[in-house]
Formats: sequence, structure tokens, C-alpha cells
Amino acid sequence: MVLLPLARTGSRPSHDSGRPSIEVRVDANSPAKSRMLWREGFTQHEIENSSMDAKEVKRQEVIFEIIHTEADYVRDLRIAVRVLLGPLRELRIVSGEQVDLLFGNIGEILALHEDINAAFMERQRIQYPVVWDISDVLLPFVARFRVYARYICNQDNALRLVEELRRTSHGFSVFWKERQQRPECRSLPMEAFLALPFQRLLKYPLLMRTLLATTEGWTQQHANGSEVAEQVDVWIRKIQDARLKLDSFACIDALSKCIGGVDWS
Repeated sequence: MVLLPLARTGSRPSHDSGRPSIEVRVDANSPAKSRMLWREGFTQHEIENSSMDAKEVKRQEVIFEIIHTEADYVRDLRIAVRVLLGPLRELRIVSGEQVDLLFGNIGEILALHEDINAAFMERQRIQYPVVWDISDVLLPFVARFRVYARYICNQDNALRLVEELRRTSHGFSVFWKERQQRPECRSLPMEAFLALPFQRLLKYPLLMRTLLATTEGWTQQHANGSEVAEQVDVWIRKIQDARLKLDSFACIDALSKCIGGVDWS
């Protein structure tokens, strides 16, 4: 029987690296597995006989979701790179410039989140079965979220290019359909994988605020979570502002080409 330790938010963690973690394993070559909840790692009797109240159980569920969805995200980024980007470049169905436009710096984003995922797994391994905090693990990585700026500012152009290539390039259209049918792609089109980075970035503040709602306000865990949510919000605002400015410049450029002789400065 698994014995759950005393789990009061704000208490000192009990490190037991000898226990196996409830680890979400990432396999880029397998389809998505059914979602597992933190509580499903234990019997109801074990939870009821622990010192954990309902709020702390909910908090553990949220932390587990953060860890689990990060692993899912890394898996899907790996699919985008290994199953879509790499073969598309090697087969030379489209030009190298078009491949770069489609996928941008997704490799840099993958590298960042492989580091985050590894750090999450190490925290989970050390603090099994109750992870006392996860926001302090994420916090040092937030400054590296700047890699999202280039990718997201280019995303609309990338999606338009996919649509154009599907209409005008038979080779690309065949590749697009064949990749979608692969088991690891789970019937998802290329566009779904290209949209993942922006979706994940927007989800971090929501996950952090859900975690904060189950964390005592006087604790360091709450302070860590608040800082993560605020810093990610700052990056989102900066990127969205840059994206809006880019859209405005693109609009002005298009108008300039349609209406010659007009000074738009």
C-alpha cells in the first residue's frame, strides 16, 4: 500500500527519491494515451486515510495536469519536427525557404520544453507521491519564452502558406494527407501541430491561476505561482503587440502595392 505523507500546503517537503514517480512517459511514436488523474495512482482508501484535505487533493490534481500536459506538448512538438518538418525538408517537396516559413523556430521551442519537461519529471521523482510545488521549477525558464515571439508573429503567414500549398502543390497535398493518417498524428492535420505553441503559451497563466486557487496565499508556493503567471502574461502581451504591429505593417504594405504613389509614412 502507498502511504501518502502529511500534505499541508506550505509545509516542508519530504524527499524520498527511492520511490518511483507517477511519471508520464513521452513517446513520439505512439498515439495519445488516455488521460490519467493524480488520484488514480492511489486507492480511495489511501487518500481518505492520508492527512490531505480536499483542497490539497485538488492542488495535486492541478500539478499533475501541468506535468502531464507538458509531456503531451513535448511529444507533439517532437512529432511536428520528426514526422512533419524533417521529412518535408528531406523530400524537397517544397523549397527550403517555404519549410522555414512553415515551421519557423519550432526546434528552439522544442529544446526549451524538453528542458522544462525534464525538470518537471525530476521534481516529480524527488517528491513522490506529493509534489509540493511546480511553479518554482517553471519560473527560471520563463525568460526563455522569448523564443515564442518569432514563431507566433509568423504563424498567420505559415497557416496561409499551408492553405496555398495544398491548392497549388500536388506533392505537398499528398504529403499533408499521408502524414495526417499516421498513427502518431492521431488524424490531426499539419495546421493543428503548427498552432500548438501559441495554444500552450496561452494556457500557462490559466494553469497557474487554477493552481493558485488551491494554494494558501501566505505560502512561497503561492508567490512562485503568481510570479510565473504575471511573467508569462507579460510575454503574451509583448508578443501580441508585436503581432498586431506586424499585421498593421503588412496591411500598409498591401495597400501601398494596390495604390501606387501614396506616401504611407
